[in-house]
Amino acid sequence: MATAQTRGFRVLVTGASGLLGRALVAELRVPRAWNAFSPQVLTAVRRPPVAPSEVFWDPLEGRIDAAKCEGLDAVVHLAGENIGSGDGGLSALTGAWSPRKKAAIIESRRRGTALLARALASLKAPPPVLVTASGVGFYGDAGEAVCDEASPRGAGFLADVSSEWEGAAGRAAAAGVRTVALRFGVVLSRRGGVVEKLYWPFFLGGGGPVGPGSQWVSWIALPDAVRAITHAIGTPGLAGPVNACSPQPARNADFMAALAGAMGRPCALPLPTPIVHAVFGEMGAETLLASTRAVPTKLLASGFVFDHPDVRGAMAEALRD
Repeated sequence: MATAQTRGFRVLVTGASGLLGRALVAELRVPRAWNAFSPQVLTAVRRPPVAPSEVFWDPLEGRIDAAKCEGLDAVVHLAGENIGSGDGGLSALTGAWSPRKKAAIIESRRRGTALLARALASLKAPPPVLVTASGVGFYGDAGEAVCDEASPRGAGFLADVSSEWEGAAGRAAAAGVRTVALRFGVVLSRRGGVVEKLYWPFFLGGGGPVGPGSQWVSWIALPDAVRAITHAIGTPGLAGPVNACSPQPARNADFMAALAGAMGRPCALPLPTPIVHAVFGEMGAETLLASTRAVPTKLLASGFVFDHPDVRGAMAEALRD
C-alpha cells in the first residue's frame, strides 16, 4: 500500500469556501515542517465536481462520494450555515434569526457532520483524524466564570447547536478515528465575520461598546485559528473538545476599543442593550450580549503557541490581511 511519503499527505476540507476554509486551504498548500509530504488538498462541493481534487457531497440529502475518501490522512469539517447572516428581508441586514434560519443553522451542522462521520466509519481505510469546527457558544452566557474544556454546557440556542454539532461526530470516533472538536471564539479577519460587519460602522464613527461592555468576548486571530487546525491534525494526543481561542479573552469594551484603535477611529457611541434586543433579537442576545470567558487549556497543554494572543495586536493584524 502507498504510504504518505510516496503518495502525498491527503486532506479533505468541507466548508472550503468560507472565511476559515479559504485560509486553511491556502495554508495547507504551502509546504511546512508539519506537512512536508506535499499535501494534496481535496475540497467537498455540492455541485458536480469539475476537478479531481473535488469530492461531491450533499449534506441535506445525505449523499457523499465516499470512494474518494478512502485512504485520506485527515478530514477537516468546517461546513455549516452562517450564524451571523439572516435569511431575507430585514434579517439579511441584521442577521436576526428567524425560525427558518435557526433550523438551517442546526440542521446543516447535525446532518453534515453525521453524514461525514458515517461515511468515514464505513471506509476500509478511514482517516486517522477528523477535525470538526464547533464554538465557544457551547458554554452559553457564563458571566465571569472561566470556561475550559471541562466546564459544563450552557443554556441557549448556540449551546444546543455546538452540542449537537460535536455529538454528530460520534460515529467516526466510535470507529477509531481521532476526533477533535475545535470550539472557536470570534475569528478576527477584515475579510469576514464580526470584524467585517463592524468595519463600516466604526469607519463612519458610529462604533462603540455593546450593551454593558463588561461581557467577555472569546476571540482568535485568523492565522492562529488556521494553525490550531493544523496543530490538531498533527498532534496525536489531542482529542475531544478543544477551545480554539486566545488565552486572553477581552471585555466587550476593550474588544471594540481594539478595533477602533486599529482603524484610527473613535469608540464613543455605545449600542444600548434594549436596541440590541429590539434589532437583533435572540441572535444579538447570544452573540453580542452573552459573556463567554473561554480559555484554551488543552491547546496550550499540547504545546500550541499563539502568535497573536493580545487583542490589540491581533486586531491590527486582522485589518492588514
